[in-house]
Parts: sequence; C-alpha cells; structure tokens
Amino acid sequence: MVKDGAGHWQVWVATAGLSGAKRLTSGAYDSGWPVWSPDGKTLAFDSARTDRTPNDRRHVNDVFLMKADGSGVKRLSDSKGTSGDAAWSPNGSLIAFDADRGNSKQISAIYLVNANGGKLRRITRPPKGISDYKPRFSPDGSRLLFTRTRGTAERAPAALFTVRRDGTGLQRLTPFSLHADDADWAPDGKHIVFEAYPNRSAFGDIYVVGARGGRPLNLTRNPAGQAGCADAVWSPDGRKILFLDIRRVNGVGRTGLATMNPDGSDRRFVSEQNLEIHQADWESLH
Repeated sequence: MVKDGAGHWQVWVATAGLSGAKRLTSGAYDSGWPVWSPDGKTLAFDSARTDRTPNDRRHVNDVFLMKADGSGVKRLSDSKGTSGDAAWSPNGSLIAFDADRGNSKQISAIYLVNANGGKLRRITRPPKGISDYKPRFSPDGSRLLFTRTRGTAERAPAALFTVRRDGTGLQRLTPFSLHADDADWAPDGKHIVFEAYPNRSAFGDIYVVGARGGRPLNLTRNPAGQAGCADAVWSPDGRKILFLDIRRVNGVGRTGLATMNPDGSDRRFVSEQNLEIHQADWESLH
C-alpha cells in the first residue's frame, strides 16, 4: 500500500523485485492492508469506500475481495463499524479479520467469515478495555495469531497471542511491555516475526519469537531515534523476511522495502527509490 497524490492509501502489486508495479485501487478514501489468497488469484483488503459520511465520528471500514488485476471487487463484511486486517486460512476457505462492530469505544475482537461470504463468527472475547487486532492463520490452519492491546491509544501496551479457531486455548507469546504489533508466521509454523516498540525513543524493531513463546530476539537492533522497521512478513520459502526499513546508509537517509535473513543478517533494500510502502504481502504465483 502506497499513498496516492491526494494522500490516500492505495493497493499496488509488483514482482518481488518491485518491477512492473501496478496500482489496483483508486478513489478519495483509503484502501490497503492487502493479503494474497493461497492460490494467488484473489486479494483481500480493507477500504473506507463504504463510509458515506467520512467526516463524522462514526467510522465505517469494510473487508473486500478483488481479483489479482483489481477487477471483481466484492464487499465481505457488513459495514457495522470498522473491519479490517484480513487474513486467509491456508486452504482459502476462511477469512479472519478484526472488527469493532460499531462499538463507540472502538474495542475490537477477532472474527471469521467464509471466503464466499455469510454469517460472521466471533472468535475472541477480550476483557473490558482490551482490543484484539491483526489476526493471522498458522500454516496448518489450526490457530490464529493476533495482537492484543490494553486500550486503543497509539502505542498502547500490546502483546502477541494465539488461539484455536474455536476460541479456546488462548496463549500469550510476548510481554505487553514490548508493544508488539504486526506479526507473521514462518512457513514451517515454528517461529513468528513481528514489529515491536519497546521504548518511546525507538522507531520500531523486528523480532522473532517461538510459536509457543519464549524469549523474543531483536533482529534489527536499530539505534534509538535513528532508524525504524515495521510490517515484517516471511518469504514463501522461509528464507527471507521482508519489511519496511527506515535508516541511514553511508550517511544517506533511505526508506523502502528491505529483506534480511531470518537471523537478521544480509539486511538490504529492495526498493531502489525512497518510498514509504506499508503492509506488503509476499506470495509465489505459479
């Protein structure tokens, strides 16, 4: 997702080297957070295009599907408040997302819906004052990874949790003090990569942690206040991690997508030009 000339986020697709980039969405509203279906034929994304009164306090955002060329847009959620951060199940039959269902306090939980539409199923029931966001299916489809925050404020204390698809077996993976956010499973299901903001002077680092918990490992170790990373995802073969990288290289400021090995080595930019690109998703298309 990249901002257009009017400042609205839009969905783009490109090769893994960012060549042949093509914009798929347009309009005077934000559209983004795209994720590939397992077969590479469809993208789930969320958009505020259904908010008929965008300037009031009642926010409407929905989850949509579209073909890989941007055609065939179909709304999946029901415009009851803010819904977003879609994730596909490994077999492509289900989509998980977070939604506040129009709650005045914007408290969110995790929901499931069939990829061809239908009734929503609520998966998590966070305690009072807690919100659940950004679900991701495990590679075997048995569990959902998500971020749980204490409140809705920016950089609120947040931790990663997993839960079974029926809502049972809740397990915390990271401490709330780490302020974990966007996360992704390794293709083998053994590790999780995520962004975190452990202190106010940090612009963000990329960590890995075991899928059953353990001590998180900081891969990027950015100097406080001088660099930042976000939106990490694994490559389909598990050999690389893709992320937004903001830092100085040989004294020159750089911003763009970058890759590194799962141990943090061989960190290098994919983007040739400075461009703020968020929420990338990596899929092998055959």
